[in-house]
Amino acid sequence: MIIHPASSNRTLVGMGAQASKERDTANEVTFVLHGELHTACAPKDKVNTKFESGGSRLERPLSSGKQTYETNKDLYPLTQPISKLEGIIQCSGEAQYVNDMPPIQGELFGAFVLAETAPYSKVKSVDTAKALAMPGVHAYIDHKDIPGSNSFSPPSYSRTVEPLFCIDKVMYNGQPVGMILAKTHDEAVAAAKMVKIAFEESKEVPAFSIKDALQKNQKTKIIPLVNMEAKRKGENTKKVIKGTFEVDGQYHFTMETQCTICVPTDNGEYDLYCATQWMDHAQTAASKALNIPMNKINVFVKRLGGAYGAKIFRASLVSTACAVAAHKMNKPIRIQLPLIENMKMIGKRMPTTFEYEAGVDDNGLIQHMNITYYQDTGLSGLNETTVTFIPNLIPNSYLNDTWKLTGSVVVTDMPGNAFCRAPGTTESIGMIESVMDHIAYTLNKDPTEVRLANVQPGNDTMSETVKEILAISEYDQRKNAVEDYNSKNRWMKKGISLVIMQYPFEIFGPYSVFVSVYANDGTVSIAHGGTECGQGINTKVAQVCAHTLHIPLDMISIKATNTLTTPNNTATGGSITSEAVCYGTIKACEEILKRLEPVKEKMKNPSWAELVAEGQKQNVELCATHMVTFKQNSTNPVGVLNSKATGEPPSCLSVCIPLAIRRALAAARIDADKNVDQFVPFSGPTTVEYTFQSALNNYKTYTL
Repeated sequence: MIIHPASSNRTLVGMGAQASKERDTANEVTFVLHGELHTACAPKDKVNTKFESGGSRLERPLSSGKQTYETNKDLYPLTQPISKLEGIIQCSGEAQYVNDMPPIQGELFGAFVLAETAPYSKVKSVDTAKALAMPGVHAYIDHKDIPGSNSFSPPSYSRTVEPLFCIDKVMYNGQPVGMILAKTHDEAVAAAKMVKIAFEESKEVPAFSIKDALQKNQKTKIIPLVNMEAKRKGENTKKVIKGTFEVDGQYHFTMETQCTICVPTDNGEYDLYCATQWMDHAQTAASKALNIPMNKINVFVKRLGGAYGAKIFRASLVSTACAVAAHKMNKPIRIQLPLIENMKMIGKRMPTTFEYEAGVDDNGLIQHMNITYYQDTGLSGLNETTVTFIPNLIPNSYLNDTWKLTGSVVVTDMPGNAFCRAPGTTESIGMIESVMDHIAYTLNKDPTEVRLANVQPGNDTMSETVKEILAISEYDQRKNAVEDYNSKNRWMKKGISLVIMQYPFEIFGPYSVFVSVYANDGTVSIAHGGTECGQGINTKVAQVCAHTLHIPLDMISIKATNTLTTPNNTATGGSITSEAVCYGTIKACEEILKRLEPVKEKMKNPSWAELVAEGQKQNVELCATHMVTFKQNSTNPVGVLNSKATGEPPSCLSVCIPLAIRRALAAARIDADKNVDQFVPFSGPTTVEYTFQSALNNYKTYTL
């Protein structure tokens, strides 16, 4: 059959010769041609209506969302919906990050020289002649220039020693061997590539993944950490399901890569301006590497351009190297990792593999379940593993006394992997929610029914919440509409998913808060031990302070975090930091109010400014500090001022998206083969390719 694309021709003629070369033009003509071919080859009256969706284009409708909340205006500004304090300057580009700091007289830029070879290779020689001869290059440093410990993982914070610079044996491809120091960033990066390293290959066999280590039976790389026995075993097993759930590595993709500026001072100290979530770790690592007291290292953190866990331990690799360079050269040193080097040197979310076997009754209630899991930490070993957290995270809100868990760390020959947004919880909740869906597929039951059947007895809050969500979302009506659509369309499918979560709020600390009130006008400054990394912690602290002191929000200023005003703090993370520093703010403000109370009693309805001015005259101390240390191994059922953690919990619920895609896939798979297993396991990201391959498409079924 010969088809004359008349409409396509007219489209091209109307656009002219030049336009025909442009991508937009090609897309438009392709769209018109598609319509012509579709109409000519597959007239609507000749095509089975169930197959029509195979010839239609994918159209993304306008997305919409709705958030309903209540507020109490009597508690403003505490409950007032406001923009993030830094929001405007962040959007306009005026917010200052580490590398936005103005150039410092005499500063040099650092660029790492990496061992781009196989693990276990030995460094035979390092030839820096060409690099040092390049314009602007001042020096090359390596492990021999470190006066103290060649590590960025201080023993007080680490269980695995991680070297700063490679000495002899290469531990992973991309490990830093040294650093070039030059007048500009570009000169340093270019010269680093000119350093020639000679390696001697090793016969030792590396392992690059969990599967790799297990298949090669490299027992020394596998460290068992968890062995939790079941408390009982159910007696009504009717079906047994087996499966795996795999989460791959996930790069953090922060807008700001790892960076630090280190400035030697005139009194033998070093000012570190770090992009770190953990000031004390950076301070201690630099102190150990330079072999000087910690009070000689001053760490300053104003804000981070994203972190997600990548800047807790891993940031100290860069900040420690920067401090060593500043010590060696007695000059300010600035390091901003290029994205490619950042990805080579710094690991990702820790890949985790779960293997499970569960026996269930006819309602889907788990009678027994054995879970064996492995986590690939790379060379970070035990420093950032969440293996020991998982037994507390994986139960979610389900009855779990019949579950047995066995967990191990796998130390692969890769860059040290790191905490990544909701570490441990994302993998654990994703895994158990996938298991619930697997049970539902096997029993041909609605997944929500299976979830409710397994909810911990007595957890009425969860059961009632699920029922409320089912009603509000019109789940049953939407589910029926999806099933109806899928029954009428062979080549386009829809899916719907509902998952539940009882977020396991981990408690750790300590965190400090320092509040200062200025007597002349009553304004307030606050420094706290948390790090502003995009989550809005400063806004929350300011609102809590305004509420506690009963003053306007614009009277409060949040200052950069540093190790002088807020020393000995732990890392910002886990959605606990905002809660802790807000609580510390309340307590510090209450202490100041308590000191002012005798003064206020002698005055007649004073304003805030009048009160603090009089307090100053009577020698009242107008600054206070408070350190928050939560009780270990306990929960905080209420939260500070009834607040909820909003950072990491929503990330855990994102598993509902691939589960919904799998619902659509199940509909496609059963159309392709009614005898095939509908459940599609998780074995990495749910990509377009993976989805297509799992749909069991076969060209022989492409009929009209």
